[in-house]
Amino acid sequence: MRLSLRAQVIQESAIRKLDAFVAAAPEVHFHKMNIGQPDVETPTEVMAALAQADSPVLAYGPASGLQACRSAAAAFHAKTSPGLGPEHVVVTQGGSEALLFAFCALCDPGDEILVPEPYYTNYNGFATVAAAKVVPLRTRLDEGFRIPPNDVLDRYVTEKTRIFLFANPGNPTGAVYGESDLRRVAEWAKSRGLWLVADEVYRHIWFTQPPLSALELAGHEDHVIVVDSTSKTFSACGLRIGFLISRNLGFMERIERLGQARLGAQPRAQHAAIAALQLPESFYGNLRSVYRARVDAMMDALAEIPGVQYHRPEGAFYTMARLPVRDTEAFAKFLVTEFRDHSSGRPESLVVAPGPGFYASPSDGRDEIRLAAVKNPESVRRGVQLLGRALEQFRG
Repeated sequence: MRLSLRAQVIQESAIRKLDAFVAAAPEVHFHKMNIGQPDVETPTEVMAALAQADSPVLAYGPASGLQACRSAAAAFHAKTSPGLGPEHVVVTQGGSEALLFAFCALCDPGDEILVPEPYYTNYNGFATVAAAKVVPLRTRLDEGFRIPPNDVLDRYVTEKTRIFLFANPGNPTGAVYGESDLRRVAEWAKSRGLWLVADEVYRHIWFTQPPLSALELAGHEDHVIVVDSTSKTFSACGLRIGFLISRNLGFMERIERLGQARLGAQPRAQHAAIAALQLPESFYGNLRSVYRARVDAMMDALAEIPGVQYHRPEGAFYTMARLPVRDTEAFAKFLVTEFRDHSSGRPESLVVAPGPGFYASPSDGRDEIRLAAVKNPESVRRGVQLLGRALEQFRG
């Protein structure tokens, strides 16, 4: 029987493709730096709200989310982007669904989405499901993954281009786009008739300057869309609550119809999200301190490995590292199937995300990996130490 072309071409996740090999070696302690799943405890306020039953029935929720949750998200973002109301917010099942809804609402089959590369691997999957195409804009590690100038961007625009998509802070790069770059790109996108979709899932995790939200860009209200999520900021990945935000009410009305087709996000999870969105400002300072310590541990340990190049994250908790090997797909598999370090008295190894999965072409990123500093500093430091020892064996 024939499968759809969509099913045949959808990309395998660079982040999870090694899970089966890890599961096959339960005796090994793997330091998992391949996936952005923090071990930071979810705030007690969120857990308490999740446990609170407000009805004896787990009923459907509204297609665009509970009014209280939409209002809480609007108030949360209005701290930096005044004037937002619940009508500007749709509650989605994670940031992933928010992106998928945006692609489906903005793209016809064959339309194109411009994305700075390397990029979050699942953008490919969402685009495939929406019958759209990701068009990569190469950025480079030695340039801090800066967005190319306008004359370079112009070369990628065709009659099928509909969206300029970017993550700020970046996943997998950890790069933060400054205000001047963001305003430049917004003006450029507007002049080309493109939607600007900003993935701001990591916006509250930064180490130098806070990223400007695309919602703060005056004069761009009609073509700016923001994706947010409770997953990383509140260490609530399993809550599966995200937000799609725009002042363009025509766009939001169509998103409501998409929501009606799949029914609503789980109401109890939305009550937990409300509790998260109402946490005090002190929470965010503590959050950044936690991740700064983890990122510092990762950077210090990487600096001790000869021949490795990397970008110091300005936000989020990822880095793309360039290794002195020709094929990081093979190296990543070597880590989970062959390399074992017994110096601690138990077999240990490391899981990383191979670089090619963050590029449009599998021939790119062959000497790169993504590392996620999501565990405590000691675990992060140990994981990178194992990376150095594994490189010596693999190259030898």
